Amino acid sequence: MGDSGTDRTRPLVLVVDDDADLRSLAELQLGEGFDVIQAENGELCVSLATSELPDVILLDMMMPGMDGAQVLKELSAQPTTKDIPVIFLSALGSVDDRVKGLEQGAVDYIAKPAAPRELIARVEVAARTSARHQELVARVGSDHRTGLPMRPAFEERLIQEVSRSERSSAALSVMLIDVDSMAAINQILGRGAADELLNEIAFVLRNLFRRADGVYRYGGDEFAAILPDTDIATSYLAAERCRQAIAKLTYDGAPVSASIGTAEFSSGRKAEELIAKAEIALFRAKESGGNRSWRADDPRKRSINPIALSEDLTEREWDVLAHLANRRTEQDIAKRMGIRPGTVRSHKARIRRKLHVDPDLRLSEFARSNFKELVSRLEKISAEEEKVDA
Repeated sequence: MGDSGTDRTRPLVLVVDDDADLRSLAELQLGEGFDVIQAENGELCVSLATSELPDVILLDMMMPGMDGAQVLKELSAQPTTKDIPVIFLSALGSVDDRVKGLEQGAVDYIAKPAAPRELIARVEVAARTSARHQELVARVGSDHRTGLPMRPAFEERLIQEVSRSERSSAALSVMLIDVDSMAAINQILGRGAADELLNEIAFVLRNLFRRADGVYRYGGDEFAAILPDTDIATSYLAAERCRQAIAKLTYDGAPVSASIGTAEFSSGRKAEELIAKAEIALFRAKESGGNRSWRADDPRKRSINPIALSEDLTEREWDVLAHLANRRTEQDIAKRMGIRPGTVRSHKARIRRKLHVDPDLRLSEFARSNFKELVSRLEKISAEEEKVDA
């Protein structure tokens, strides 16, 4: 909190609505437990939020001038106001409208006119969450390189969110983000420039997540995020947005990439188990070649990345694929390998299944364009063929 809030005994709520009667009604409803200030438009909201640093902002979604989404974007861009919880107020009460409001970064959504008890309860929850977050950051501190809260803050917040999820049956997901090839980046750039790259990644992540989410410095080259009210499918889409945004960054002219694992909380489990699920998903993403996102509920051992899947090929299947990359016919392959042409066709069918090759794509073209690992085998086979041809 700023200087204006150091002597507060009650949470301060900023009510923002272009309807003066609705602002006064909200102030009357909240009057017993909160201090209330009002703003009649988005511009004044941003100004008061910056100077007064309220504990909660009740923000009308539909206002002339700056609407609620624009105000929220402006608040999120300022370090002093980005963590203030915002509750959207709107006369639009459909599920789609609520989801849209939450996706834009609000911590909650209330349809107008709000019942007094519901309004008070939701504001109290937001104020308590905000207070706990500030207390936690003050106690644990932030990473001096990125400004993000560190792993102890992540673990403590996750325990709180797991408890909330158990009580309310709300979805909860966790995301772990690991920068690929960070050791090599350190060698190329040096420690100082590499740290600056991590700071850029942290900036990208802060601007991608909702205000209700939490982004943390998890380890040396790892970040973590907590996504309340988010199922595995939605968190995977968020992971892909993160991965694609990070891929736009460069170092020494080369693109940056990241591997991401995401997992959803299951009732009756502990926070440590949720983290373990996300770590396994991250491992799968790294094992599959990096620069990919992985869901913890994905049953595959590796992704459909053909380079990773190629590890499942037998020696004979490798040889068939290598001959195909050399544009050999089935009859020629069978002769050179001493097997029947029908066996070659069986090998090709298994290769297609194992590598998820599109049935419309010629296997020989697929091999030539995808398998750098085949180079040594191709060279060996080419050398043997030269001896035979000689």
